[in-house]
Amino acid sequence: MATAPAAKVLIVGGGPSGLVLAISLLQNGIPVRIIEKNARPRLGQRGAGIMPRSLELFTIIGIIDKVLKRAIPVPRVRNYNTNLGPNPVREFDMHPVQEPTPSNPYLNPVMLGQDRLEKIFHSALSGLGCAVEFGTELMSFTQLDDHVEAKLCVRGMDPDSEGVEETASFEYMVGADGARGVVRKQLGLDFVGETRNIENFVVGDIKVEGLSSKYWHMWGDTTTTMVSLRGTEEPGLFNFVLAGRGINHSELANDPDQLRKIFTEHTGNREDLIFKECPWISAYTPNIRMVDQFGVDRVFIAGDSAHVHSPTGGQGMNTGIQDSFNLAWKLALVIKQLSPPSFLQTYTEERLPVVTEMLNQTTQMLKQTFKDGEEKAWDKGSGLLQLGVNYRWSSIVLDERRILEARYEADDYDPYMPDYLADEQEDDIGVNSYGSSVDGHLRAGDRAPDASNLVDRSATSLFRTTYTLFQIFGSYYHTVLIFSKLANPTPILKLFKLYPAGTVRSVIVTPRGRPVPNADVMAADVVLEDSSGYAYDAYIPGKTCGIVVVRPDGVVGAIVEDRPWLHKYFLGIFSGETKKATT
Repeated sequence: MATAPAAKVLIVGGGPSGLVLAISLLQNGIPVRIIEKNARPRLGQRGAGIMPRSLELFTIIGIIDKVLKRAIPVPRVRNYNTNLGPNPVREFDMHPVQEPTPSNPYLNPVMLGQDRLEKIFHSALSGLGCAVEFGTELMSFTQLDDHVEAKLCVRGMDPDSEGVEETASFEYMVGADGARGVVRKQLGLDFVGETRNIENFVVGDIKVEGLSSKYWHMWGDTTTTMVSLRGTEEPGLFNFVLAGRGINHSELANDPDQLRKIFTEHTGNREDLIFKECPWISAYTPNIRMVDQFGVDRVFIAGDSAHVHSPTGGQGMNTGIQDSFNLAWKLALVIKQLSPPSFLQTYTEERLPVVTEMLNQTTQMLKQTFKDGEEKAWDKGSGLLQLGVNYRWSSIVLDERRILEARYEADDYDPYMPDYLADEQEDDIGVNSYGSSVDGHLRAGDRAPDASNLVDRSATSLFRTTYTLFQIFGSYYHTVLIFSKLANPTPILKLFKLYPAGTVRSVIVTPRGRPVPNADVMAADVVLEDSSGYAYDAYIPGKTCGIVVVRPDGVVGAIVEDRPWLHKYFLGIFSGETKKATT
């Protein structure tokens, strides 16, 4: 019987951030060990809102069908006034439903209890030969030149046992163990921010008879007492929020009977509503904090370990998942010695501005909710869907469209002058990490859009099979889209022989009715006919720069015109040099 390879990465924390990181690393061929201090998975809805960007990323790791099968749309809100009887006085959509498009197939958030989502993650992990080690706690760790030494305590299913001590070594470690976890604390990273004691909540799940699970029911407001009962994917189970100036949240979190009494009183003492058991209850005091760097040497942090904030806007779990996607492919390349350790500095570089903006937006929503006294529909332009999250300023993305634009503005322009290129891109792009006011033009650093009705014209294709681009992207390779109407595939495909095997996937995209020569078909990994023109419209509407590189995290890494600039991009990935390097 073959022995499992030794784990290269220790992941501390079995929540969504840690689970997604584990899946992504395993898909990259990196063996991991993922531990969780708790003896069993956590119960409850918790971070149930799944944003469109997370749904896109779930397509990359292959779990989207399972998620959508179990999830429900965001319920329509019903507001009640107990003085006016049991009927709602107002209805509205927290997120007004939008019609999907070929480039944005997931424009509407969905709801799925975190405990159920984690079961999907666990199933994916099992398929990759891995499982979360529950009842295993990180006690301390030591960083050495070439590894991290971790001291663990294994208690298994008995949280009261003294446990068995264990010392294990790993090349890298990632803390996804939450705001109170030990990894960030032992790294000595400052957790800067504030605790807002005036905006307290009691949160949890409760079973209710006599109330429709199809709606999100709300009574009162936060200036006095607000009761929120959101229907879930389980009929009769509601996720609740109890908030208000006079709420003793810490006391109520330990007194289910008193909690049910308050629910009864503040929903109008209705005889048709029966408040039953509470699977879980928690007191919540908004902490708004984040670190100023996401790792030190061989130890990194992700998710709530790196940033905590108000639950308003449903950004937390989704942001942690994006942390993990950003880190996983970079860490895999470094462990495989295809990129130098310095490449991991781009994890902090890219995620820090995004998390800063996320904290700003969610804090403003929290303050506004308590100021106005009620929940309101989300502003479509706020960026909460996270489809505008971008890294346009990153040192490892390359956009030759910016270079071409500069050629017409500078008579003495030299395309191989690194400082000029860097200054031009940085001054022009700036930092707008949530993309709430971007110009709508695709740039390097943006999320890669989808495109449907792509007909497989590869040499090995025997049947008319259609794909979307999201089905082509993968978590362990760069996808190079070669739009043959603008770029000659032959010299570009020869370039891929210079790069490590399995790290780059070539995809020729032909216009409708224009197949490429047979030699190119044989050389490319995939050939797709853009039968509806969606891919050309999304990626090259300006009819310039026909080569687009999509990173393993679904982000556009480069938009270039020819081989030299494509090679320049990959030099920045595989050698650790930035876009300022010359070819």
